Amino acid sequence: QGINAEYGTKKGKQVINELLFLPSGFLKLAVLLFIFDTILNYFIIQYVPYTEIDWKAYMQEVAGVIESGIYDYGKLEGDTGPLVYPAGFVYIFGALYHSTDQGANIRRAQYIFMALYLIMLLIVFAIYSKFKKLPNWPLILLVVSKRIHSIFVLRLFNDCIAMLFLYLAILLFIHNKWSLGCFSYSVAVSIKMNILLFAPGLLLLLLLRFGVVGTIPKLTICAAIQVLYFLINMLIIITTIFPNF
Repeated sequence: QGINAEYGTKKGKQVINELLFLPSGFLKLAVLLFIFDTILNYFIIQYVPYTEIDWKAYMQEVAGVIESGIYDYGKLEGDTGPLVYPAGFVYIFGALYHSTDQGANIRRAQYIFMALYLIMLLIVFAIYSKFKKLPNWPLILLVVSKRIHSIFVLRLFNDCIAMLFLYLAILLFIHNKWSLGCFSYSVAVSIKMNILLFAPGLLLLLLLRFGVVGTIPKLTICAAIQVLYFLINMLIIITTIFPNF
């Protein structure tokens, strides 16, 4: 029995060492943490009170577009003030408006944000997996943050969706998918413009990778998404004013 206990202890230490430090344990630890975080999010939603901060205002802002057909930013507002987010925010939260009974079904919204959180977690895991010299244990820090869980499933902030697209862009850049990455980055900017703070770093990477001439098409992709939003809005406004157009 003593030999078996000693063997079991040694084996346990080997498993822990593999999970926390060795590349062979990365996927195993990621799977365990993903399952743990899925359960954790479920219990947070079920047993921790939801905190109303901006969700109601988001719904009021997009309702102006959906219900009243208002496309003048000066007239779109909620309890927290005027709408200050770009068009991507309006489209995405407009979809959430429809899928949550005009924003009234908070619990459904929480589970949607839980799904978005888990998708983002997988993306971040995939980013970490590319850095072979890092140990695995920092992954644990990703799932024990009280604030990140609060931002996603208890407060339903638009930062969550913006950062999801930003991390997706980073993952695409790592895989040398620069055009798709620029597309994803531009979508992130269209949801919340603080993502523009990453623009200088992205520009530097593009210049180093493609040079000045090669960078221009990538910047064009970033700009084209915003222009597309503008054209869609203009078309909606025109067809609203001139229904027979």
